[in-house]
Amino acid sequence: MKRHWLKKTFILTIILTILIGIPTAGVLAAPDNQGTVTVTATDYVKMRSGPGVEYEQIGQLPIGETVPLIGKSIDGTWYFFEYNGTSGWGSYVYLQVNGDINSVPIISAANTSAVVQATATPITGLRARSGPGTEYTQVASADALIPVPVLGRNADGSWILIDVNGVTGWVAARFCEVDRNVMSLSISNAEGGATPPAPAPQAQPDQPTAEPTTETPAPAQPAASPPATSSSVTAVPQARLRIRSGPNDQEPQIGTAEPLVPLPVLGRNAVGNWIFVDASSTRGWIAAWLCNIEGDYLSLPVTDAAGSSVETPAQPPEAPSPEPTQEPTPTPAPAPALPPAPAPSAGGTFELGGQSHSFANAGLMHGAGMTWIKVQQKWAPGENPANVAGKINEAHAAGLKILLSIPGHAFPSSIDYTAYVAYLAGVAALGPDGIEVWNEMNLDREWPNGQIDPGAYVNYMLAPAYTAIKATNPNVLVISGALAPTGANIPGAVVSDDRYLAGMSAAGAANYMDCLGVHYNAGATPPDQGFGHPADGGAAHYSWYFGGTYNLYANSFPRTKLCYTEIGYVSPEGYGPLASNFSWGAGTSVAEQAQWLGRSIQLLRGSGRVRLVIVFNVDISEYSSTDPQAGYAILRPDGSCPACGYLAGAMQ
Repeated sequence: MKRHWLKKTFILTIILTILIGIPTAGVLAAPDNQGTVTVTATDYVKMRSGPGVEYEQIGQLPIGETVPLIGKSIDGTWYFFEYNGTSGWGSYVYLQVNGDINSVPIISAANTSAVVQATATPITGLRARSGPGTEYTQVASADALIPVPVLGRNADGSWILIDVNGVTGWVAARFCEVDRNVMSLSISNAEGGATPPAPAPQAQPDQPTAEPTTETPAPAQPAASPPATSSSVTAVPQARLRIRSGPNDQEPQIGTAEPLVPLPVLGRNAVGNWIFVDASSTRGWIAAWLCNIEGDYLSLPVTDAAGSSVETPAQPPEAPSPEPTQEPTPTPAPAPALPPAPAPSAGGTFELGGQSHSFANAGLMHGAGMTWIKVQQKWAPGENPANVAGKINEAHAAGLKILLSIPGHAFPSSIDYTAYVAYLAGVAALGPDGIEVWNEMNLDREWPNGQIDPGAYVNYMLAPAYTAIKATNPNVLVISGALAPTGANIPGAVVSDDRYLAGMSAAGAANYMDCLGVHYNAGATPPDQGFGHPADGGAAHYSWYFGGTYNLYANSFPRTKLCYTEIGYVSPEGYGPLASNFSWGAGTSVAEQAQWLGRSIQLLRGSGRVRLVIVFNVDISEYSSTDPQAGYAILRPDGSCPACGYLAGAMQ
């Protein structure tokens, strides 16, 4: 419950946009009034060749000197100006702005004569290339969810030219969130001085056209005893994928699988992260985690590289890595090799639970229709899984199933993925009913600053954790870490949950969870109402509203069950004023809290998409100036529980 300042930041940004005209579309015209805005050095300012301390010093602006401001960096922390015939960048820390900084254009670090036309946010790590196509060489890497300036597009808008820390390169537009219509950008002919290699040989007319590659594709290897062409299992690629001659990304490309075109699945590798498909007479391997798979995945035969059924793995297991045609940049940390994972399943009927720090009110929970209790267990490297055995046993003794939410400690500088996955496997062996893999990983409070990346979460934490848990105890319900609901996007520190969900989907998260974790804890209106939130300010941002949040998560993963691991309404009644960053809940009464919780459970139970709901919270007593958790508790200070009857009624 420490993320609501992000919502306040988001709303303040909207208000400031209205009041002072902050440009929000990233569309900026070339400056025609240089000199109307100036900067004055408050200290001796090092002039650098680019917007960052990693660039070389090329000059110095003396203290007290005032010069016209030519441009600024995309994050507004570096200013571009000219002094004594030298043009360079200086840190905003030592420069006082005279005039309206919002009228100063964002300019490219790589080409300071180019005004930035838009901003693009990659939904996963991408390779920036010297030209608009995969046949060009890689010149830079664009990190996931870090905005970059856009300088232009190719003729059909399928590729955009970006500036990555002073290097211009091309990335596929379909893997980016661009803040304006791509086709409205100017066409750029810049190709980084590169000459494209000769095109690859044309495919036969009855085969899909393969994307150009620097190497001639190897012919498909014939299967000695190929599986039948008919299959009850199909895969729907969620991006344009390379079909390869073997189950790893080092094998030659032999074809292309088009997005959203269903393909028969004839087999899988032993790990289950690559599948053997039949795509218009081209048989080969594609990345399973970038497909929606329909049918009994476990019934597929394990095959060798050529597609023949085998009893043992044809190669050592390998960790998943993104495999769309525009190849994402891999996270350097190695992922552990683990046994095959069964297909995700969230079988079972809708169930209700509550979060608590103790088991003192199990009777009250049963009376409210609850059969689960959620306990958060902080993890650190070196901890013994046995430290949660007591909680599991106590929950079961109280007649409750237990969901363990297992994140790390606040503000981590790094994460030891291998140790974390091993810990979860050890916990799974103790017999919990559910495990939530981390928590609110779109905030630097929970994930290392500057490293927030849904691809890294899926590939190096969620996928191996799911595999390890299921291999140890297939009965454990595995839930992805629920995100902090926020509209804020702060480079390196915060990513809005809608952007993060898109990145998770692109990385194949649907294949490595039984249930998608959801948090909804900022409501101040009835769940049937989609307007009028005290902090909304007219923007109607989804995170303030029950329906908007549900629609975002349900539509982001349309074939995956949802698990609300935290849902609650804060009321200060009986406690006193709320902290300023929770002031939007000041008008919510205990009676409204009770009614809205009951109605929320009715709606979620009737949706057919929700497996589990955890009410935040049952009886937590902390009510501090920064985190009023007790205001969310259904057990109120006078010992009453108005919500209990509504919840029990919703579960009838």
